[in-house]
Amino acid sequence: MPRSIMVGLDGSVFSKAAVELGIQWAQRFDLMLVGLGIIDEPTIVKPEPMPLGGAAFKKDLTETLLAEARHRVDGLLEQFALRCAEAQVSCKLLEDVGGPAEQIMLEAQRYDLIMLGRETYFHFETQHQADDTLREVVKNSPRPVVAVPEAVRPGQATVIAYDGSLQAARTLQAFCGTGLAELHPLHIISVQPEHLAAARQVDRAIDFLSFHQIRAEPHPIASSEEPAEIVMKQLDALDAGLLVMGAYGKRTLKEFLFGSMTRKILNEASTPVFLYH
Repeated sequence: MPRSIMVGLDGSVFSKAAVELGIQWAQRFDLMLVGLGIIDEPTIVKPEPMPLGGAAFKKDLTETLLAEARHRVDGLLEQFALRCAEAQVSCKLLEDVGGPAEQIMLEAQRYDLIMLGRETYFHFETQHQADDTLREVVKNSPRPVVAVPEAVRPGQATVIAYDGSLQAARTLQAFCGTGLAELHPLHIISVQPEHLAAARQVDRAIDFLSFHQIRAEPHPIASSEEPAEIVMKQLDALDAGLLVMGAYGKRTLKEFLFGSMTRKILNEASTPVFLYH
């Protein structure tokens, strides 16, 4: 059973949705929610080509941006604390200075899960577009990551996309260890060109879960259609509230859930995704 979830706070709608999902899980499992705000000092102070006499301007600008970042992070942490108090959820506040991905992975060693928006905006003082923090964290994190879309639907099922690969097996074990299998009824999906191959993959996952007294419904699917499309159709058909899958491996028939598959799911699925590499 999880005892703690760390939520990355960047002020975006995705981050706010992650906080709300974290609160739901905290209430369900009586766990502590940790809000992490990060002052992205390395990007703010990064040297840039300057015209003659521009050093003083750069120094003043850097100091202004750092002050604004500190003020914004303090505000995000305050809002987080107020929301947790309103929901009667135990919480902890963290304020770090450094590269966002590095700080998240460092702090993650203390907690059970990381929760981030599906799009992350931790470089908010220097850029307005989404950054690569989620991708970097998922590929290198010591803990599973839950990527949250901008709006979270309740859902009635947890879908586990399983292809028998190393990443899929690790993810299934990590998910089982969190206790999140209690959230919804479980459905295991495996997609292969041949039904027998898909059924064998599903059976291995079913057997693993059964040793932990966890029941799941098998869904072996024989198809040559793009696996990401099949998974997303199943999310809708089963009214899923969570998708569990491995992340960022080779793009082969045997390891279909990674690389471009991961990116497509994160870009298009309307369901939170539990990821582990």
